[in-house]
Amino acid sequence: MWGAEIKPMSPVRVAVVAASPQARASLQALVDAAPALEFAGSAADAAMIGDRFAGELPDVILVDLEPQAGDLPTPEAIRDAATPALVLLTDEADSVWIHEALTGSATALLPRSATPGEIVAAIEAVAAGLFVLSPEVLARLLAEHNTPRGTASAVLVEMLTPRETEVLTMLAEGLGDKEIARQLDLSENTVKFHLSSIFGKLGASSRTEAVMQGMRHGLIMV
Repeated sequence: MWGAEIKPMSPVRVAVVAASPQARASLQALVDAAPALEFAGSAADAAMIGDRFAGELPDVILVDLEPQAGDLPTPEAIRDAATPALVLLTDEADSVWIHEALTGSATALLPRSATPGEIVAAIEAVAAGLFVLSPEVLARLLAEHNTPRGTASAVLVEMLTPRETEVLTMLAEGLGDKEIARQLDLSENTVKFHLSSIFGKLGASSRTEAVMQGMRHGLIMV
């Protein structure tokens, strides 16, 4: 409608948790540099975030889990004190910890060496309700999971989200990342995260194999 006012989207409010002051400053700078994000504060641990934002929690908590800080806290300990959407940076997680971290609301697991672009994309993805696994974390999860491939695939297929099924269907139609992003009104980075998740859940190593697995399990019709 002519003359209608278009309201800009609100920025994603991000709080930073890191034991090191240097790490907190670095992650704050990363958030400040992203136009779609808004820095909402920082703390040395997740419990302090819960106290500081008792009135209005941020949209996403970005947590740097330093190996020097000792044993990894349980995912429940982080989540209880924080907003449901989490981006966790860690190099120490094993498959059991990863599974526990993914049992709650939207969560991203990235290595501490992740680039600023990867971290920002993960923040935007979890703010939209998505789960994000970096290739490194996904490889570690699959390597430490000894379930036979066929059995694992049958179990993981049940975890495909409706959005992932949409992406898989478009993949079967021969669409590329840009076309899928355009049709679903997503960013290309978000589409890539969906594809990474789909490949992991279906035990596929290529687009063709993912489509074949999807057809085999009745997820898509071509």
